[in-house]
Amino acid sequence: MNNPEGGAPFKNPGGPNHENGQPQRSNGAEPWNNLLQDHRVKQAQLVSRQYWGFYVNALMRPYRTMKGIGTAHFLNSLITMGLTAILSALYFLTWFIKWDISPVIGPGFLKPLLLTAAGIAVGFGTTYAALRLEKVSFDVKLLITRFGTLLVPAVALLVLAILTLIISLYSFSVLLLVLSLLFVFVSINSVAFQYPLNTSNRGIDTLYLIATANAATGYLFYRLIVSVFTGAVYGLFSGISPFGL
Repeated sequence: MNNPEGGAPFKNPGGPNHENGQPQRSNGAEPWNNLLQDHRVKQAQLVSRQYWGFYVNALMRPYRTMKGIGTAHFLNSLITMGLTAILSALYFLTWFIKWDISPVIGPGFLKPLLLTAAGIAVGFGTTYAALRLEKVSFDVKLLITRFGTLLVPAVALLVLAILTLIISLYSFSVLLLVLSLLFVFVSINSVAFQYPLNTSNRGIDTLYLIATANAATGYLFYRLIVSVFTGAVYGLFSGISPFGL
């Protein structure tokens, strides 16, 4: 094709970024491929695969896995604790959304998230304190790893509780919620009795130390269920949250 200004003929009439008169199309998959090649994404994928393997083993054999586990699975146990708190909050959030209760985020998600996290923290903290009072020698990191491992069934029960709530199986979903919270108490007692207790001549018997750990955790979960459901009923009939969140 001749150049109308008298210069050399155009070799590419479509312009420098075109071939055979057709515009070059950018590869839309390139940003996605770059994202997948990011080291942080690769690390997250590796952690998720490792956690899935840990989760399946712990779900099938929680006690055996807890007995043979090491601190290498410390991060997996922390993830399990976090999932327990988040899924518990999502369960109550599902109640608020399903019944169109307002406001949603404060009493329906943040309050149960904080109370569940506090319950787990108190459950572990009182177990730690009881072992210290018994003058037991233990690795704190391993204690956390064992405690979090036994919470794996609670995660599965919370997922089922949310799903059954979505399909309006209300009574069954509440039962699953209660069973999931019971695994926190199972974790407290199972982890504590892995160590040699009642070896010192302290005035407080071991049984009362473990009972105190269970009672403190139970009170927080009692406050969780009662306060959230009371707030939901109040919000359902008045449209105003009593929590001020």
